[in-house]
Amino acid sequence: MPVIFTLIGWPLALGLLVLAVLSVARIARRRQEWLVPQAWYMPLAAGSALFAVLALLGVAGPLAGTLIAGGLAAVLAWLAQLWTRAGWHRLYAQLRAGLSFAGETAAGIGGRLAGSRGGEPGQDSPAAVVAEAVAARGIPSVMEDAHLGAAPAPADVGAGLAAAGVPVPEPWANLAAWIAGREPADDLELRMFTDGDAAGALAVAEAYHAYGDVLLNGVRLSPAYVAGILEAGDSAAGHASLLAQVHKRFGVIYGAVKEWISAHGPLPKGDFLSDDL
Repeated sequence: MPVIFTLIGWPLALGLLVLAVLSVARIARRRQEWLVPQAWYMPLAAGSALFAVLALLGVAGPLAGTLIAGGLAAVLAWLAQLWTRAGWHRLYAQLRAGLSFAGETAAGIGGRLAGSRGGEPGQDSPAAVVAEAVAARGIPSVMEDAHLGAAPAPADVGAGLAAAGVPVPEPWANLAAWIAGREPADDLELRMFTDGDAAGALAVAEAYHAYGDVLLNGVRLSPAYVAGILEAGDSAAGHASLLAQVHKRFGVIYGAVKEWISAHGPLPKGDFLSDDL
């Protein structure tokens, strides 16, 4: 066996073992979720990969390791219904959440150890706790939760808020007036406005995540509810991505025109194009 594989294989096996143990420990703490299929995605995936690596290292025996790894993979495929596209999406989401949880747990353990040595005591971040809840309980997006029904259209939300007499908070009213009153003088000012809007959206996203921290660790609300707050933050961050795409479209539309102007000079003024062109 190549030395490089041995050097890589043992740390990989150790990491997979820790990941599997953390996943099983999480399930053991929540006995009511033992029968939730999504809760077992991560331990099955980590266990299958672990025995595959051990088989390659010659520890578990090629035949035994392969059979155990294949058996765990088969159970995972059956639980996740990997013969469907939705099954693959669920598996990806759960494994991603599980990895995030494991990373946050390791960081939290390190923080608590640092706290025990005289520093500040560690505290689980809302992302770690919520990722654990989402992975174990299979909490869907608020936009796809069958228990909540279909999401209302923005116009319906506005009509309901108006009927209830809910005022627009002053910061939002000022922001709306600032956006509506913009009239960029040139492409540089247009770009600065778009970039500033994107920076503001990212700041709002961070604020939602900080708000989620308060609700989870201060007010002690359910992680399932806080998951929706963090999702609102992710949605705000997505607005920044949308704005970046909007400005890309400006470049696509006017890029060729700007190149022509650079090569030939300013375009002539006035009505110089006929309707026949």
